[in-house]
Amino acid sequence: MIQEAIILAGGLGTRLRSKVAELPKSMAPINGIPFLQYQLNYLSQYEIKTVYLAVGYLSNVITDFFGDSYNGIAIKYVFEKEPLGTGGAISQALAETNTEEVLILNGDTMFQVELTEFYKSHKENKADFSMALKPLENFERYGVVQLNSNNQVIGFEEKQFQESGIINGGVYILNKSKLTSYSFPKKYSFEREFLESKFSDLHFNGFVSEGYFLDIGIPDDYDQAQEDFKRYSDWQIDKSWTLFLDRDGVINTHIKGGYVTSLDNFEFIDGVLSSIPMLNKAFGRIVIVTNQQCIGKGIITEQELNEIHTHMTQEIKKNNGTIDAVYFAPQLVSENSDMRKPNTGMADKAKTQFLEIDFSKSIMVGDSLSDMEFGRRKGMKLVYINPGLNGDTDRSFPTLEDFTKSIS
Repeated sequence: MIQEAIILAGGLGTRLRSKVAELPKSMAPINGIPFLQYQLNYLSQYEIKTVYLAVGYLSNVITDFFGDSYNGIAIKYVFEKEPLGTGGAISQALAETNTEEVLILNGDTMFQVELTEFYKSHKENKADFSMALKPLENFERYGVVQLNSNNQVIGFEEKQFQESGIINGGVYILNKSKLTSYSFPKKYSFEREFLESKFSDLHFNGFVSEGYFLDIGIPDDYDQAQEDFKRYSDWQIDKSWTLFLDRDGVINTHIKGGYVTSLDNFEFIDGVLSSIPMLNKAFGRIVIVTNQQCIGKGIITEQELNEIHTHMTQEIKKNNGTIDAVYFAPQLVSENSDMRKPNTGMADKAKTQFLEIDFSKSIMVGDSLSDMEFGRRKGMKLVYINPGLNGDTDRSFPTLEDFTKSIS
């Protein structure tokens, strides 16, 4: 099976600005989950080991969100310092890949091709390049791909109204050496200068698939995705579930470059005190897990930290909420303690105290990749709190209050 993939994730999303502001198009939230995450979840069902994300516009949103791995897939980033066109972005990413055969996907299109069969077709037809094609009816937004009786691509038709036809679904398998044998400019269109210009020189294989297809590039289809993708929202939270919360950045304001060292600089984030009682109604128990190496550094004592936590839980109780337990890791990063996230000692300690905890029915809510890895290692669902992104890793929300509203 093919092991490396490129996703073109640098789109500006100009036509989606009325729906999605200040985000790369590939990160447009669908029911609270970034579109790109759906694609990575799809790829994780197969044997893809590494995904190269070709990023440009607001690339930091993507890098901050996914880090260097997701759901067992290694993530590598290829940055466009200037717009390179689809062809330039692919060529630049190909230079980083390690395999001859590479899967390529558009970052704004979900086409659920059965990749094992797609790859089998590519190999059996000894193709230089394979395109996944989607049959459609009554459309004018896409051009048509022409095939011969052997499913070899023999031409392309311009966009116009069609009662029926097969279109380019934006999922490809490319033999790298075939593309690199041409001298393309640094910036070029993959569709015009490779697909439409080189199909007669090479063996282009067409693989027709009836898999789910949606391009979110325009507002109407973006709205349709919100409805279509509801089938991914399969969390059925009840009292058998446990909610794990990080502290700084989730419950109280995170002090960048510093620590909460006293009650004077412990500040609840807006909406937290009203959210906890609502979360108590949904979950069987709520526990806090927080790294606090400020103790290991000698900045505050364990007693002073306990005083902060007593204040926190008492204020929550005054507002009709309950925190069942607070666990903290005082160790330094350099100690690599099992207790310190992303290691899972605090989760194991919670399980010892609450035998009924089922990690597969647990959610980790945090504002860092360390929090996400902590939850992932125990098989929890993940909620990423990021004020600049209304997307997710399983899901993401700007604040704990927004997450609470989503399940209320």
